[in-house]
Amino acid sequence: MARIVMTRTLVFFGCFLFSGALWAYGGGGGTSTACKKPKFSDFDPPHLAALAPESSFSFVANEHTTVSSLAVTVKKIPVSVQTVVKGRGLQVTGQLPEGLEGSYARIAITAKSQSGCKGQGGWLVRITGSDASMATP
Repeated sequence: MARIVMTRTLVFFGCFLFSGALWAYGGGGGTSTACKKPKFSDFDPPHLAALAPESSFSFVANEHTTVSSLAVTVKKIPVSVQTVVKGRGLQVTGQLPEGLEGSYARIAITAKSQSGCKGQGGWLVRITGSDASMATP
């Protein structure tokens, strides 16, 4: 009799131990999908490159990027861009706005995915100009 009680007690506590581990692996049965953020790569010209004023730039946005939500700014000045489908993503090209010379500028990118997740990225470039002696960023 004592052996049966001992066995039942061990089984009872064993169920509690293993059920907690199972719930830790998503046993709740939720239906939400993972957030797939837009990502940006292949920046051209590369980070900290020297550019002439009003030069063009480009980058690649991954397949999760919604074209209508894509926004690019240079030194907080909105820039219009052109997009072309490239593989599973987008090739994005634009041009530096006029009036920026002899300084550093960040090309900032923001976009949303189809599921509404926000992605951001960008890089810093040096814009050459009349003043050749620019301070480092």
